[in-house]
Amino acid sequence: MRRGLRGAQDWLAGVVAENRPRAGLWLPVAFGAGIFSYFELLTEPPLYVGPALFGFLVLLLAITRRSMVFVFCLIPLLAAVAGFSAAQLRTWQVAAPVLKRETAVSLTGMVEEVRVTSRGERLIVRVEQFGRIGLEDRPGRVRLLLLKRDSAPPAGSRITVFGRFRPPPPPVAPHAYDFQRALYFGGIGAVGFALGPVTVEAAGEVPLSGRLSALRSNLSERIRSRLPGDTGALAAALLVGDRDWISENATEAMRDAGIAHLLAISGLHMGLVAGCVFFFIRLLLSLHPAIALRWPTRRMAATGAILFATVYLLLSGASVPTQRAYVMTVVVLIGVVIGRRAISMRLIASAAAIIMAARPEYVLGASFQLSFAAVICLVAIYETGTWSRYPARGHLFGGFTRHVGLLALSSFVASSATLPLALYHFQKAALYGVVTNLLAVPAASLWIMPFGAAALILMPFGLEGLALVPMGWGIDSVLHLARIVQGWPYATHAVAAAPGWVIGLTAFSGLWLCLLRGRIRFGAVPVLVVCLGVLVASPWVPPTLVIADRAKMVGVFSGAGIVSTSRHSGFAVGVWRRRAGVLDAQGDEPAGPFRFHCDSLGCAVDAPRIGSVAWSSDAQSLAEDCRRADILVTRVRVPDICPMPRLILGPKQIRAGGSIAIWLDKPVPKVVYSRHIQGNRPWSRGMARSRNKTN
Repeated sequence: MRRGLRGAQDWLAGVVAENRPRAGLWLPVAFGAGIFSYFELLTEPPLYVGPALFGFLVLLLAITRRSMVFVFCLIPLLAAVAGFSAAQLRTWQVAAPVLKRETAVSLTGMVEEVRVTSRGERLIVRVEQFGRIGLEDRPGRVRLLLLKRDSAPPAGSRITVFGRFRPPPPPVAPHAYDFQRALYFGGIGAVGFALGPVTVEAAGEVPLSGRLSALRSNLSERIRSRLPGDTGALAAALLVGDRDWISENATEAMRDAGIAHLLAISGLHMGLVAGCVFFFIRLLLSLHPAIALRWPTRRMAATGAILFATVYLLLSGASVPTQRAYVMTVVVLIGVVIGRRAISMRLIASAAAIIMAARPEYVLGASFQLSFAAVICLVAIYETGTWSRYPARGHLFGGFTRHVGLLALSSFVASSATLPLALYHFQKAALYGVVTNLLAVPAASLWIMPFGAAALILMPFGLEGLALVPMGWGIDSVLHLARIVQGWPYATHAVAAAPGWVIGLTAFSGLWLCLLRGRIRFGAVPVLVVCLGVLVASPWVPPTLVIADRAKMVGVFSGAGIVSTSRHSGFAVGVWRRRAGVLDAQGDEPAGPFRFHCDSLGCAVDAPRIGSVAWSSDAQSLAEDCRRADILVTRVRVPDICPMPRLILGPKQIRAGGSIAIWLDKPVPKVVYSRHIQGNRPWSRGMARSRNKTN
């Protein structure tokens, strides 16, 4: 017994000794866990909670610093509380008024950003005057949609327009994407569309963000003028981050082929652009013998690459993957300047900590999670020495074989790392992504991005066409490959939405496997297999009925499909279908008898295995609906005598706002409100604090 206990102690001591140098890698993990714990709360804690708890733990750590056990337990807890406090501080920092109710007013403000959507041109406007609403209740920014016939003014313009505005919309289904939270952290307190023409007035002092947005638009237009169609749109997305002009067919093809990550400026693009600039500067400096022999050309080239990467970050819009790639690229180049090797897991941890500290809300996004999952797994494989096992010399085509082998390995590792997250966030995965990336990534690395970097360098001289034309050849080949793979059978696999604990356990197990050393890390493999099985074959059953936008949209799910009461609910229906695991989410209404029949008073449908569902918008139709409908949804007060419906959702249930999901497959219907999931948080309330009114 004592021998067994001593053996276990020795084994545990060996595991601790082996992983002690990597203990610091878990601090960003604890920091992120603290951020998640803050956003999972249902009520907003007082602002002093995080700092007070942090101070208490610091004091406790100072008292118990001589005990390694206490130190080992308190430091991760301290990092988690720091993440909690950072998220709490960020929420307080961006707080701004949110529009209380839907209204039609005249808006005057400065255009900060212009984007092109399928419905029209979308503007982000910094508000200067908002009808008769006072400064205390006036939103700091609004998102304004212009009709296609309108011509959007350039960024930096001062405009006046009459429009209809409403508070930021809640999720279209419980547990779906939270638009209110995303817009809250963007400082947007209202969304709406123009009802009249836009009057452009004299522009005042344009902020830096407006100037960068205007410059990005001008560069995108120059690129698209040289390369028409999706070729130019993809080139603009790769070089300046403007993805507004890519057609839906091209986006869907690249997504189904598993190479949609090429559209986001990430580590691949940032590294290639910085690498090309580094190589070009060093080549120029090496042409003069005196400079090559006496000057530190390597350090000078790295410094120039850092400056160019900074300019590229600003031009590309500084998305989450771009920020992560920029931080990592700069750290690598700084390592070159000071003569140290920087590619390590500590680099990833540093980049994650910097981004999470500056923008804690990014941790909740799929972009942050996907990019870091891929990079962490790639670096973990790199650290094992697997990369050096491929032969480079000693036989014919050794270098080519090694290059292809490394590409195949990296493609497989990145695709495997992002698969669980893709299944959780998008309910769909590309099954041929490894094969497609094996062909598309070399094209991007060796052809597309080098010519793209050259195009950016040549733009000030008006010679970008010399590089954009060959860049377009590479883009056309990749797009053609994506469309071929999209047509293959079983190109994508759709699953139903999975519960949140599955992806949390998957992330922890993946980090356990990648960050630890020794055989103990392989204990995470069975957990990963089980979690992946749950994601692939999710036991979640889609709701029978979904109500969104204060009962303006009602969706019914049956074995025959999903239908809705509104013709303008294509986005909501797409989300409902995707979460239900329906692969084809295109189109608004299915063919056949299973569809809503509507008139001026309401809509009704006879759904298989559910019965008659009625949506009433007028009191005149309630009498008939109360006699015929099995399920009644209405915004009108229901009379006390309404005998037929077994389930009535009236103004009392709908008044709280948000979306509602109902399951009727049990004796007692299960009703879930998105408001109960969101809780009483600043972004889900009718009005937020107004500390930063002009954020």
